[in-house]
Amino acid sequence: MLILGSAYFLTAFCAHSQESTGRLSVAPVATAPVASPAPATTPAPTPTQQPVAKAPEPTSNVVDAPLPEIANQPKVITPSQASSSDGPKGPRDGHWYVGASAGASLQQFQSEGTVTAVGYPSLEADSNSRIGLVLSGKVGYEFATRDVQLAFGGPIPMKTALEFDMTYFAYRLKQPVNATGGGNVLGYENGQMSGWVPCLNGLIKFEELPVVPYFGGGIGAGILNCNSHVLNYDQSGVQVVTADTNATNTVLALQAIVGLERHLTDQLRIFVEYKFLGLMDVQFAYGNNSAVTNPGNGGSNSSNNYLAQQIVEAGLKWDF
Repeated sequence: MLILGSAYFLTAFCAHSQESTGRLSVAPVATAPVASPAPATTPAPTPTQQPVAKAPEPTSNVVDAPLPEIANQPKVITPSQASSSDGPKGPRDGHWYVGASAGASLQQFQSEGTVTAVGYPSLEADSNSRIGLVLSGKVGYEFATRDVQLAFGGPIPMKTALEFDMTYFAYRLKQPVNATGGGNVLGYENGQMSGWVPCLNGLIKFEELPVVPYFGGGIGAGILNCNSHVLNYDQSGVQVVTADTNATNTVLALQAIVGLERHLTDQLRIFVEYKFLGLMDVQFAYGNNSAVTNPGNGGSNSSNNYLAQQIVEAGLKWDF
């Protein structure tokens, strides 16, 4: 009996050990999600219903990466920008130009003009009214065309320019003189008048027309010279002659400008221009010797508050 009891106890113990070991080895498999069977009521997804994994897009920390794409886009040319048969030039946001011209001048306006032989009463001086020669050169900068909305109509394409010009004029002076208060001509003031006038001008132009009109004004200086000056007149039966011949003066110069221009090529323009050039407070002193005690060799002087030249000239401009 003792032997049979011991055999039964060993057999039960081994069976119990094998059952415990089996549960421990299969427990992790039974609880894993991948090993759990799908519910019978939920059909298994077909391959076409499975989402397709997308590869992650490469990232970049360069914030201006799209800029090359923008730079490669075509440029938009507005109507106010120049073009040619070879295609658009792009915006003209400013360019330099040079020019040269020639023409004629007329000294026609004078205010409070007087002429005096030293030792004699002053006389009135009339306008010269003599046509003279004019030569001019200029260099300037034109700014970009802008559409300007005026008080009436639609936007108008306009352009501004800043230029420096140098004008040379020369004419023969033969100016009549008469007694103060008017009257008959008593004689003439003669000489050779010339002047250099550098001015800084501002201009406004109306663009996109076959012929471009423009206007503006400037300020500068008049460097004046009179040579071979002779004053000859009859003063109550006495012939008064002065012959101190040379005098110079530097004065303020103001000018108004109106012109027309047209392109001959993309860079070459022809223009016609009118200038009203005002020379302020012109004073000349032709010696201090008395014309009474030195007849024929005395001194004289002339003055005016305002002396104007009307100038018309034509020339060419070159853009670069």
